[in-house]
Amino acid sequence: MRIRTDFPGGNIVLQGIEGDTVFVERDLRDTEDDWFYWAFAVEDAAALAGRTVTFLFPSPHRVGRFGAAVSHDLQNWEWTESGTDDRFTYTFSAEEETVYFAHHMLYPAPRFDALCERCGLRKEVFARSAKGRPLPAARFGKGAKWILMTARHHACESTGSYVLEAAAEELCRNMPEGYSLLVVPFVDYDGVLDGDQGKNRRPHDHNRDYIASPIYDVVRKLIDFGNSHDLRYTFDFHSPWHMGEENDHVFFSRSTESMEPFTDRFGEFMKRETEKNELKYTGEWDVGPNEKWNNEKSPNSKNYFSKKDSVRLSVTMETPYYGVENGTGKISEEALAELGKAFGKSAALYIASEEKGV
Repeated sequence: MRIRTDFPGGNIVLQGIEGDTVFVERDLRDTEDDWFYWAFAVEDAAALAGRTVTFLFPSPHRVGRFGAAVSHDLQNWEWTESGTDDRFTYTFSAEEETVYFAHHMLYPAPRFDALCERCGLRKEVFARSAKGRPLPAARFGKGAKWILMTARHHACESTGSYVLEAAAEELCRNMPEGYSLLVVPFVDYDGVLDGDQGKNRRPHDHNRDYIASPIYDVVRKLIDFGNSHDLRYTFDFHSPWHMGEENDHVFFSRSTESMEPFTDRFGEFMKRETEKNELKYTGEWDVGPNEKWNNEKSPNSKNYFSKKDSVRLSVTMETPYYGVENGTGKISEEALAELGKAFGKSAALYIASEEKGV
C-alpha cells in the first residue's frame, strides 16, 4: 500500500501499517495548538481490491459524522459514510487506481480559473505569497463602489470556497448598479497548495494580520485596496471548528457592535433566500461580537473593515464541514453551490435596497 501527499492540499503523517489497519495522523507543521485537517492519497488501489482497510488516528476530532471525504480526481467528492471521530473504513475495488481521502471536501485551485472564464472576470496577480507564488484575484464591473469577497484566510477551510464561487457568479450576473466586485479566493495561497492547517499559524495566521504592520503581502494589499477604493461591503467566507453545536450549521461570525443592525437586516434576506435550500441560514446559530471566541478587538478581516467609514456591512459566513441530516443540511457540492447562489442573490438585493433607502 502506497500513501502519498504530493498533490495540492496533501497533509498526513504515516505512522505505520499493520495488516488492514493504517495508522495516520494530521501534520500540524507550523500550527499552534491542535487542529484537525488532513488529506492523503492511496496509490495503486486496485492491488487492494476486495480489502476493507481501516484508517486509524491516535486522536479524536479527525473524522466527521459522514466518514471521510473521498474522491478519485480531486474534483468530485462523496462521503465514505463509514467511520467517525478517530477512524474510517474503505473497501477498495479493482477499478480504482488513485483514491483521495480528506477530512472534508477539498476545493481545487483551478476551479477559480473556470469561474473567471464563465463570468468574464478579469484575473490578475493581486499579491505574492510568503513563498513568492503569484496570488490570484479577479475583478468585475465598472462601478466606483466596491464589494470585496475573500476566502481561505485559513488555508484548510475549503467549504467557504465553494460558497464564494457561487456567490461571486451570482453577483456578476446581477451586479447592483454602480458597483464593482473584487474576489480574492485564496488569501493563504501557500497553505492551500501545500496542505497546511492555516489556522493559528505561527507567529499568527492571515486572519490575525490586520495590524499596523502586516507580515503578509496579501493582507497589506487588501488594506491598501480598502484605503484607495470606495469599499462598501466585505464578505469573508470560512469553515468553522470540526463539528458540533454551531459548527454543524451555516452561521454568521458577526463583526463589531456598531455593525449589528446591518447584519440583522442582511440576515433577513439570507433567511428568505435559503428557506427552501438544503443548507439553510436561520440566524439562530450566529456568534455575535464578544460572544464565545468572537472578540470584536481581534485583528481580523471583518473587524478591520467594519471600522472603515465607507463600509456599510462587513460579515463572515461560516459553512460547516459536514452539516447534519434532517436539519439545516448535509454538505455536498450541490448544496454549497445552492447556498452560495442564495448568498449572492441576498447581497444583490440587500445592496439595492440600501441604495434605494428602503
